[in-house]
Amino acid sequence: MKEIVKVSLENDMDLILAHKKAMKLCELTGFSLMAQTSIATAISEIARCAIEFGKNAVLILGIESAGTRKFMNAVIVDSADFSHKCAEALSYARRLVGDIEVIKSEKDARIILKQQLNFGGTFSPAKIDSFVDYFEKEPPMSAYDEIRKKNLLLQEFADKIRESENEYRTLTDSLPLMIFIVNTRGIITYTNKWLEQFLGTIPKEINSQGWQNFIHPDDYPSFAKTTSGSLQKSIPINGQYRIQEKSSNNFVWHMLTVIPLKNENETVHKWIGFMVDIHAHKLAEQALKDNVELKIIQSKLFANQEELQEKIVALNRSNYELEQFAHLATHDLQEPLRKLFFYADSLSIKFSDTLGGSGKSMLKNMTSAAGRMKELITDLLNYSQLQQQQLAFERVDLNITLQEIFKDFEILIHEKKATFTIDPMPVINGNPLRLRQLFSNLISNALKYSKSDVPPHVQIRHVIEDDHNIFHVKDNGIGFDDQYKERIFGLFERLHTKDRFPGTGIGLAICKRIEELHNGFISASANVNEFALFEVRLPCEEKSVSKQ
Repeated sequence: MKEIVKVSLENDMDLILAHKKAMKLCELTGFSLMAQTSIATAISEIARCAIEFGKNAVLILGIESAGTRKFMNAVIVDSADFSHKCAEALSYARRLVGDIEVIKSEKDARIILKQQLNFGGTFSPAKIDSFVDYFEKEPPMSAYDEIRKKNLLLQEFADKIRESENEYRTLTDSLPLMIFIVNTRGIITYTNKWLEQFLGTIPKEINSQGWQNFIHPDDYPSFAKTTSGSLQKSIPINGQYRIQEKSSNNFVWHMLTVIPLKNENETVHKWIGFMVDIHAHKLAEQALKDNVELKIIQSKLFANQEELQEKIVALNRSNYELEQFAHLATHDLQEPLRKLFFYADSLSIKFSDTLGGSGKSMLKNMTSAAGRMKELITDLLNYSQLQQQQLAFERVDLNITLQEIFKDFEILIHEKKATFTIDPMPVINGNPLRLRQLFSNLISNALKYSKSDVPPHVQIRHVIEDDHNIFHVKDNGIGFDDQYKERIFGLFERLHTKDRFPGTGIGLAICKRIEELHNGFISASANVNEFALFEVRLPCEEKSVSKQ
């Protein structure tokens, strides 16, 4: 079968997309309007059943050749066998499409709907390829369709970024060098395993007294002077210093090289450093001062030193290229969003007179959501690259933050008929993006883990106690066993299977990290099938200082 178009089946919006794309393929292949409706309805019935009872169902529309005859096929594939729960849907679909086949295997279950094309001989391979091209270039049917396409692209780019980062770390860990990267504030953002193992920890800043704990007291004044001057002038740092090894407590001679990396504007945006063990060379050098007979060995050592310097230069060049590659990949990740902004602007200008108030509002909301997505992507990329992070704080009106969150969850709130009781929120000092992410995760959990037969009701309360803003987010959902109140904040920890409640298991871990960066604290309590309560404690304004 030649695949024409594929649709993931996860929710009702996907069901609408599946119906519309089935109707369109029927139209392209010459079916009458009545036949189009019958075939699309049959496909929708099975798709609806797959969404309800399947795990990760997919609809594939395509064309199959059987001799001179050709068929339009609709294949619904799922890793779980849901067909036994769809007897009624299958019965109804068979009245609309005569040829329906159910195929089960250890790998998956498939329901195949076939409908013979009236003019099969006229559908050449080139004609069928034109159908594929049509759906690839087809304008989005809705804002949901467009966002879904962009999300798939973003996931692909994110996977490429992670793969690039893993390859970079594998390379640097395989080299017999201590490597680190420093940002323009002097804070170390990356180290390979050799540096961490040698020092037993990581100094926070390259140009602060943090390094005084590792460098020999006699060498530190020279190190501090050289580092300060080089950072101010944006020139490479070069020097030889004795650095203490954690496992032996011995000071070992190293050659330190730190070079500035510049962007396309010739502005330094980070520094990359290397430390090479030259202890044996230094001991030999000291011995040569007192032993003339070792001059020949000294010459060989000098030659080795030149060779080593050449290797370091080559390594510097290689790592600079790796950094440029990572920078390029980061920029490529933003390209789909830039296209979204461009098309949104073009649509607004071209159809400004016909969009109407509702259309313009939807465009505005779409652009606003895309803007927040762009900020979030940038922050996530930065977060993944930093071992430490210093957040930029400003005054944040949490009333506005909650309004933006409710707008994001507008469809889900309407579907679940959710209600909220909210206290007036304060204006606090913090990072707006991270605080928005914190409350968004908590509200999302309250909506997600609601009871199937009771509309969710979420209470968001605020009090001030002991110089802290205290926020309570409480729901009337399924709750959880109170013995898991600590475990749920762990990374990738889940109390429910993905079949029942989808998610990655990192939402509450992110909340905990955000609280730490705001010098705050988060805790939870619950009763099974009664409620879940999350308490967020944030210091009042005068104490809200970001952690490093």
